[in-house]
Amino acid sequence: MKKLINILILLAFLSPLVFSQTSLNNKYRLAKTYEQNGELQKAKSIYKELVTAQPFNIQYANSLNGIYMKLKEYDNSVKFLTERIAANPNDVSLYGMLGSTYYLMGNGKKAVEAWNKGIKVNNNSLINYTIISNFTIQNRAFEYAIKYLKEGKEKADNPTQFSYQLAQVYSITMDFGNATDEYCQVLLKQPKQLDYVKRRIQTYLSAPGAVEQSIAAAKKYSDNNTIQELLVFLYMQDNQYDNAYNLIVDLDTKLKRQGVLVYNFANDAFYGNEFAASKRAFEFIIKNHPKSPLFTNSQIGYAKTLEAELDNLLVSNQEWKPIKAIDTTGAYKYYPVLKTYNKILQKIKRTEAVNEVLYRIGLIKLNRFDDLDGAAADFTKILKNSTLSQFYGIANLRLADISIRKGKLEDAKNHLINSFSSVKTPKDLKSEAKYKLALIQFWNSQFDRSLKTISDLTKDLSNNNANDAIELSIIINMGKRDSLNLVKFAEADLLTWQKNFTKAGEIFRNLGGNENFYLLNNISQFKYAEILIVEDDYPVAIEILKELSEKEKLNIFTDKSLFLLAQVYEYGISDKKSALSIYENILEHYPNSLYLDKARESIKRLQTI
Repeated sequence: MKKLINILILLAFLSPLVFSQTSLNNKYRLAKTYEQNGELQKAKSIYKELVTAQPFNIQYANSLNGIYMKLKEYDNSVKFLTERIAANPNDVSLYGMLGSTYYLMGNGKKAVEAWNKGIKVNNNSLINYTIISNFTIQNRAFEYAIKYLKEGKEKADNPTQFSYQLAQVYSITMDFGNATDEYCQVLLKQPKQLDYVKRRIQTYLSAPGAVEQSIAAAKKYSDNNTIQELLVFLYMQDNQYDNAYNLIVDLDTKLKRQGVLVYNFANDAFYGNEFAASKRAFEFIIKNHPKSPLFTNSQIGYAKTLEAELDNLLVSNQEWKPIKAIDTTGAYKYYPVLKTYNKILQKIKRTEAVNEVLYRIGLIKLNRFDDLDGAAADFTKILKNSTLSQFYGIANLRLADISIRKGKLEDAKNHLINSFSSVKTPKDLKSEAKYKLALIQFWNSQFDRSLKTISDLTKDLSNNNANDAIELSIIINMGKRDSLNLVKFAEADLLTWQKNFTKAGEIFRNLGGNENFYLLNNISQFKYAEILIVEDDYPVAIEILKELSEKEKLNIFTDKSLFLLAQVYEYGISDKKSALSIYENILEHYPNSLYLDKARESIKRLQTI
């Protein structure tokens, strides 16, 4: 009973305190609302009440000082902070805020005095240098930030954290040489931080002079192995691939890495489209490390660089076209590449390596030779090798493409389902499979089912097929009221996928001339223009696209028509002036267009010609 009485007494004592704190919290929220709405005087009045009620509450105090700063009542801020420092002489942040107030008042001398006092608190604790430097950075007083961070670094047993902070300040001030120097000092003590340091340096390398300054800074430490790896990275950023190659080979040999470093360089160069450097690096591994676990991958990498170099050499002026015919005139040049892949295939046993080579061979046969049967045979071998291969999903996708070309839509559907169902298929390829499955349903006049299949794709705008899925959804929803003509539209779309451009163009032309086909006649005309572009009939395509871009009813397809019209002018008939004018029109009148970035890039390109 006595215990119960004690509890009741305690609750009676605490209740007013709890109620009081709740009241204060409500007042604080009200003050914040006033502050957000720009009613600063009302907010200041409440914050002053709160600080009076709870002078120890840092949140209330900082909010009041913040209001003084917004109102530019600097004298009030100085007085308030000075009083708080008197009450809390060991609170470093108060000196930082006081210095900030003085700095904004234009009294740099007083600001530095306050900051210096903050540094001396608690026997010059190292954390003080970071706290005070943060206040100087907020006020863009970078020279003082550098001064305090250097002092802290000199006193620290482990100066790495100060080096990171100094590097950040140096990069803000465009002093990229000193920024990189600080990062190099980090690597001397913590070589495992190399990847992180690369990412930090990467943030400023696009600035004028940054790469050159960074290389010069790193060279001062070039006797260190980790810094040499950083130099390789910097050389690559500056397109000095010969220097990068020579350095990475020397480093790999010195460290007895058996080609590992050279292999990583080869892959980085490949994905940076520097195929000559990549090929040279893969060749080094093949010649010097035949027993390396990376030997087979290097052989495949070497063949891929041969293929990529040839792709670049044979890039035609057809790449800009939204629909492309397969040009086999230069296909014979790929025979040496196929021979290289086949030689590799005879020597390797690892299933996944075999699958990768088969995929590369099949892709060349499909895209360069238009050899549907030959490509299908290679892709089918991948399916037979393993359903758990990372190439299983993409091989099924390519087999689906081949089946569509041959008119075997049921086979195509099965391949797409296999691709979508595989746990090894990446998300972007699953989206592609789903979109193509919806297309097959569309071609088979299963319009509602097609809409259901693509419903997820239209909601997720991050996937590569979202725009195509949205367009298909629009076509179906707009055309369902005239299902007979929609069936004809679907037939023409399938013929386009099958590269039967003559028949597809004829159907699109007829549908485009049918004014009763509601808004889909505009889309049919656009599709017809795409077919004409494939066939190099630019004058007629230009007339159609001009007409479409001027139609108000076209609505969401206007900017698309304009962009394609600009592309025809630029690439089709080399009328750069007209192309530039249309790109600028898109920028001016269609700020939300999906083609905005492409139009901007095209303008930059044309203006430099």
